[in-house]
Amino acid sequence: MKEREEKAQFWALNAASLLGQLTISMVNLALVYYLRYTLEASAAVVGAAASTYTSVYLICCLALGGFYQRFRPYKVVTVSVLGMALSSFLVTRTSSIILVFSSLILYGFFMSMLWPQVEAWITRGAEGSRLNRLTSAFNFSWSFGTGISPYVTAFLVTYSPSAALAGAVVLFVVIALVFQLLAASCPSVRALVPEREYIRTKEKNEEKSDHSTPLRYDSWIAVFIVYSALSVVLNIFPMYAQEELYLTETTSGFLLLLRGLATCFAFMALGRVRFWQFKAWYIYLCQVLFVVLALVFSAGRSVFSIAIFFILFGVLFAQCYSFSIFHSAAGALDRGRRMVIHECVLTVGQVIGASFGGGIYQKMGYSNVLVFLAALASVLLVIQIAVHVVIKNRQK
Repeated sequence: MKEREEKAQFWALNAASLLGQLTISMVNLALVYYLRYTLEASAAVVGAAASTYTSVYLICCLALGGFYQRFRPYKVVTVSVLGMALSSFLVTRTSSIILVFSSLILYGFFMSMLWPQVEAWITRGAEGSRLNRLTSAFNFSWSFGTGISPYVTAFLVTYSPSAALAGAVVLFVVIALVFQLLAASCPSVRALVPEREYIRTKEKNEEKSDHSTPLRYDSWIAVFIVYSALSVVLNIFPMYAQEELYLTETTSGFLLLLRGLATCFAFMALGRVRFWQFKAWYIYLCQVLFVVLALVFSAGRSVFSIAIFFILFGVLFAQCYSFSIFHSAAGALDRGRRMVIHECVLTVGQVIGASFGGGIYQKMGYSNVLVFLAALASVLLVIQIAVHVVIKNRQK
């Protein structure tokens, strides 16, 4: 690939990742307000809605991940964002909970075409420092989109939740245009072979040795934990902030913005250093810090304490996500399959966080949601350390 085209692809993929996650986060938050305050749904229904499209996303990633790899990446991504635009538009055209859930099923299906394809595309053929640079740039892009999304969404929600969903539809279409322009201006993008064909070519050239690290398993557990918490932060906290703390939508959006910006700056820092790579003890340490963080701030009700919690959680989230995407890709031959697993694990975390979090919040309050997350993380950490010790003893 020519250097000019490679740079154009790099910037276009990261711009699309920024806009893509900004838009997806807009839909996530707008749905909370639309279901809760426009359709007057219960907190449990709001949590179930968030877990519906994420569950469909998970199922489709598992069932159709190999099928998607048969097609050129830019075509699959274009179909994905246009499909999500259609699904979001359908949500705004109905007041029926059943039809909203039907649209969310469709939304989850189309979303399953997006991130595994983009992540495999970005990391294709990269190792070592180049892999770290590419994944860090990608992480910063999508996390910056997530970071600014709550504030943008809160501003639109003050007019109406439907306005925020309509804005998401427009942005999805813009992303599709970005990929079409990229394909039109870069012949190498149009010629980019499907993931399946790329793997077969490497195998024919006797580049089929896989040097994956076992730390991917610990990394997947870490990202599962922080995504369970993120789902609570994005789907349960806005209700808690408005109904119990009596915060305005813009104040709630600003607090979520702090979390997102902390994640962005943490990703920038992690892209410049490598001390965190290939170290099991550091993964465990981050999980311990999450447990402490959740327990310490579970009773915090002031805006200041919530802001501190969100900032610290944002940094910890960036580290755990970096563990997962880096250790998933490092040394792997089939990057597409690894990114599907990475996405499936974090999606299970989102489903657990949204579904259990919504039910616990409705019956026991927000602080007990954080206690539940701390308990879940503690149990998983004990199991991980036990398995690690057993494996070490067997190797002696």
